[in-house]
Amino acid sequence: MIGPVSGVGEAVREAGKTLPQISPAEALAAAAEPVDLPISADEVRIIASRGFPLVEPVEAMQLRNRRITLAYGDLSVRLAKLLARGGQRQANWCTFSTWSSKTIGGWIERDPEPDPMDDPPWWMPAFVGGVRRSLLKWAMKRDNGATYRALAAGNRFVFLEIGTAFGQFLDAFGDAGGESPDEAAWDDYWRAMEAELARQGRLDPSWMLTESPAPEELGLGLRQYYEALFTTDPKLRAERVLAGNLLIGAYEQRRVQGYVSCSLALFSNHAMRRLVTRRFDAERSWRQWPTWAYARAVSPHMVLKLPGEKLVLGKPLPPPAGAPLFPEDLQAVTTPLVQALLTRYDVAGPQDDDRRVRNWASYDDRMNYIANLFRSRQQHEPLLGKPFPPDVERKLLDGELAPGATTAIPPGDGAG
Repeated sequence: MIGPVSGVGEAVREAGKTLPQISPAEALAAAAEPVDLPISADEVRIIASRGFPLVEPVEAMQLRNRRITLAYGDLSVRLAKLLARGGQRQANWCTFSTWSSKTIGGWIERDPEPDPMDDPPWWMPAFVGGVRRSLLKWAMKRDNGATYRALAAGNRFVFLEIGTAFGQFLDAFGDAGGESPDEAAWDDYWRAMEAELARQGRLDPSWMLTESPAPEELGLGLRQYYEALFTTDPKLRAERVLAGNLLIGAYEQRRVQGYVSCSLALFSNHAMRRLVTRRFDAERSWRQWPTWAYARAVSPHMVLKLPGEKLVLGKPLPPPAGAPLFPEDLQAVTTPLVQALLTRYDVAGPQDDDRRVRNWASYDDRMNYIANLFRSRQQHEPLLGKPFPPDVERKLLDGELAPGATTAIPPGDGAG
């Protein structure tokens, strides 16, 4: 049975709360309701499921994470096909979230190995590399896995919030036609989304909600995708998709700031306590600088796994294999909105060294890397492959925690 646990459980006990007892089987069943493709907005809610990340078993978080990854992959391919208008498919926000979610899944283990970290350099002695790996493993396991539990909570709520927006977008505009946007149809869609966002803002504390960005920021990003539906010029369409990616990426990163800060906190029990009690003000204590130093030490070694490549965040962002850093359509951007967004978020100068991460807990640092990543890989076709083999996909849809779900499909396979 799962009751008050060490580490993060201490934070709850300090508030005088008693955690309900729930069996692993019950927790797993809550995340296992069957769904099917294509993923609808209603199925997004089913996959997000109920649960409390501080006490539920690792298996429940694994199942939910893998189903979230699968759902993002489905939404990604469908949206890319819709926006392509028969031409070049573009990676959208859901595309990048597919592989980010799968990378996060590599952290969610009862006895985690530091797989989402870079390999030790060739010159490092074996025993030093072993000590380094042991320290990273300890960091992920300490305080009842506070690091991966915070990431799991953030991934879950972002999926509910933004995944629902994309599910409703595809439902509303999957058959969109004509030469110009239908303002009445857009207004109907956005009114429904505003009502949904308001409803989500009233969710109970088991969701561990963070501070909500302004809904209009999400709406502006979704509107760029809607404009792209009616854009016939390939370059202008690519820029509008990039604008949507950046706007929604910026909204998402504001939403996850609390989760990311907690996952990279040196004093993880204290950070989780702040997250649980919804204290989002800047840390003003002696813990601030040791935590900053810890995040600076860990962040450069984090990786993002994409089909056919593993990006080490602390190293300059490389171009896609056999291609320039930015696709031709996005090398020189011409629309004022994209120019403004890149001016705001892409702080990299002419040197490649600026396109890397120094502190992932910093919103500005994350957005600098994300802006360059989105622009660089927007027309990289392997990203539109499926995250799991067909047999694993079927089991996950049926609510089974399938073995082999951590294995990526080789580039080019299953690109629906």
